[in-house]
Amino acid sequence: MPRFQVDPAEVDPRRTGTLPAAGPGRFNRRSFLGALGGAVFLAAAPTALTSCSGGSTPKATTSGSLADTVAKLVPAYKPLDLAKPDIPSVNGSTPGFTSIPSLVKSVTSTPGRGGTYTAMTPAWWAVPPALPQNSYYKAVNDRLGANINFQVNDGNAYADKVQTVLASPKDVPDWMVIPSWNLPPRFDQAAAGVFQDLSQFLAGDKVNKYPNLANIPTAAWKMGCFGGGLYGLPYPGALLSDAIFYRADLFEELGVAPPKSADEFRTTAKRLTDASKNRWACNDMWVGAQLIHGVVPKWKKVDGKLQNKFETDEYRAALEWTTKLFADGSVHPDAVAGNSQGKQRLESGSVLMSADGTGSWHESLARVLPSNPKFNLQPLDFFAPDGGKPTLYRAQPAAIFSFIKKTDLAKVEEMLALANFIAAPFGSEEQVLINNGVEGVHFTRDAQGVPQATAKGTEEVTSTYAFLVNPPIVNSMIQYPGLVKSQSEWEARQAPNVQEDIFFGMQIQEPAKFASLSKPFDDLAKDIVRGRKSMKDLDSELASWRSKGGDELRDFYAGFLA
Repeated sequence: MPRFQVDPAEVDPRRTGTLPAAGPGRFNRRSFLGALGGAVFLAAAPTALTSCSGGSTPKATTSGSLADTVAKLVPAYKPLDLAKPDIPSVNGSTPGFTSIPSLVKSVTSTPGRGGTYTAMTPAWWAVPPALPQNSYYKAVNDRLGANINFQVNDGNAYADKVQTVLASPKDVPDWMVIPSWNLPPRFDQAAAGVFQDLSQFLAGDKVNKYPNLANIPTAAWKMGCFGGGLYGLPYPGALLSDAIFYRADLFEELGVAPPKSADEFRTTAKRLTDASKNRWACNDMWVGAQLIHGVVPKWKKVDGKLQNKFETDEYRAALEWTTKLFADGSVHPDAVAGNSQGKQRLESGSVLMSADGTGSWHESLARVLPSNPKFNLQPLDFFAPDGGKPTLYRAQPAAIFSFIKKTDLAKVEEMLALANFIAAPFGSEEQVLINNGVEGVHFTRDAQGVPQATAKGTEEVTSTYAFLVNPPIVNSMIQYPGLVKSQSEWEARQAPNVQEDIFFGMQIQEPAKFASLSKPFDDLAKDIVRGRKSMKDLDSELASWRSKGGDELRDFYAGFLA
């Protein structure tokens, strides 16, 4: 397996968690977006599935009336090939670039016509200077031929800001970013009243006027459909959001092979665990157990009837397996106690396996490699419980959207032309400008050609334009030699086993009365795997769930299927 190397100068010692700091009190937005591509926050949003970067699409399990409606709203997918990846996409996996390609122009003329627009975006880092003080905004607006004035808001309080703004239509900006986890209740109704239905400009071959928008995969567009219209410009995500990571360096040192079945996992975990050496096999593997056992994100069809994930055999089997893992003594005591410092335990070697979002991979490399150059973190190839082919469900294909306020159609067309520029793909001059600013002003390049922010870039460049719309993701983190190859090839190996859940490509907002219906299952699962409760308690909770609205919720979802 490849080793990873990194220059200590590339590592910010203030990095913590999944969102590393890039200045006092400020998160590094490039790191955030890298993690977002691996599905940070995705558990809070609906799931859908399709090719993420070309290649064939995983097999659909069903179609329905809502799916048919959505299919007529979205743009025709027409991938661009401006830069050939070193590791091609397989069934929608993320392509990899092991070097920075020569840049090309994807938009040859100025897209704007001099318009001025306000745009509201979140930020999980220090708010950058506004116009006219921000030279990054000036440079991008000059290239756009239009002026976008950003209203940047605290991302941690953004849900409240969104609701406040939508409650007063006159305060809605021309262009508004809303992450999926901040979508308010009944948003489909709000969208129809406030925002522009973009299907009349983009549906089917109409998108040909905007080649970079046509390059965005279909599934990402589907998630921007609400209430019978296409409203959201998407930020595409990756094919898979989670992995079971293991310390390949320590496995090799101990002469232990990675497990390839559920039983092998337990056997290997027992072998690895040695409390006298402050070493346990794993953190809490409940998320990993659901991946191994093929637990559906929300609903599946069994004998023609919808079955909630909590009712499935797979969910029950995952609980039983995790309970045994805890009983074996293979889970670190701090993880048993609910301590959330799982990343630190994995990186220090006090645990050797842990389930986490794929975006955490490069973060761990950045933190650990400077002090431990032998550190080698790898993801297990997924397996079914019996060691056969796994059942994997596609991660959400888009987690952030922007919406254009209803206005004069000529202005809408100008904003779509601006969006086409902003959505320029990897390997284009426009994409470098949007992500990094102006070379020599906001960034320089290292020996590998990777952009490195200057002090001015750190202060001014942030994810404002990129949040409005983004191209398909790629893996180009060549600052970690070997990472691109390992990560892209791992995802390509898993891709043939990825499938669509039954509500693929449907933005379904549940009625508010069902909002807390499933919450008891979270605490119950924690209690069962730790031996505080039993599977009989699951049966009791399911009976309560059905009587309190579960069956009604089932009927609600069934209405979206043909």
